[in-house]
Amino acid sequence: MCRNTLCLCRLQSLFLRGDPYVTGLIYDVQRFSVHDGPGIRTTVFMKGCPLRCGWCHNPEGLSGAVQPQFTPEECIGCGSCGGEHSLAGAKKCPTGALKAVGQEVTTEKLLAEVLADRDFYGEDGGVTFSGGECLLQAEFVAEMLRRIRNEGITTAVDSCGLVPWEAIRMTLPYTNTYLYDVKCLDGEKHRSFTGHDNRLILENLEKLAESGANLWIRVPVIPDFNDSAGEMTAIAALVHNTPGVSRVTLMPYHTLGKSKYATLGMIPGYETEKTIPQSKLSEFKSIFREAGLPVE
Repeated sequence: MCRNTLCLCRLQSLFLRGDPYVTGLIYDVQRFSVHDGPGIRTTVFMKGCPLRCGWCHNPEGLSGAVQPQFTPEECIGCGSCGGEHSLAGAKKCPTGALKAVGQEVTTEKLLAEVLADRDFYGEDGGVTFSGGECLLQAEFVAEMLRRIRNEGITTAVDSCGLVPWEAIRMTLPYTNTYLYDVKCLDGEKHRSFTGHDNRLILENLEKLAESGANLWIRVPVIPDFNDSAGEMTAIAALVHNTPGVSRVTLMPYHTLGKSKYATLGMIPGYETEKTIPQSKLSEFKSIFREAGLPVE
């Protein structure tokens, strides 16, 4: 069965068996993360995303398949890859200049890996699933969340929200915090910059709020997209009327992931020399504070 199939009956069966062989496709496990939820966390990055935000700084998470990545600066010209930057060549590269991005892991293997960090989590920290969009692999993520919670460790899910509600619903019993992106409220603008409108995203946010979930709203602040007082005021009003929001984070545009695109044979969908001045970011934060929201 495809790893992305959202079959509740199968999922419940797996839970009853505690099946260690449910698999997921990940591309990184980041330790000592302090930006992906409360406290010190281990963040698991899953492959695959339904959006194509031009400013994405994790392009290696966009594809739902294993893919080759070539970094010329690390190549010694040994010829082991045969000059072809393919997955077959990645297996032969002695320096890692050519490597495969993505690996399939079982719940058993990944659980052991995140539990190795438990001494660092403290009272607030824990494990976050991110991406890409981690809920495209909801069956795997839900099983991992259940196992991690059974170990007494807190959990978080970082989602863009563009998934079937069933994908979110199956994680609800095992998730302490949802980090949820709200990019803009204009559906057509959202489509032109990300490839999809925001109807399902906003519907799922409303359902999450109705479910009593703890929500951490994150707003990317992007030049010529949503970097205006009007856009921020509209988002602040929406969030103000959304129950369960414990925190809001504004994330200013940066280009830290730009160099990754070429190594993956990709072209960034959005490039600009503009930045978000600190003065403008402070202005936007004031808008959220005036709406009674805890913003950072």
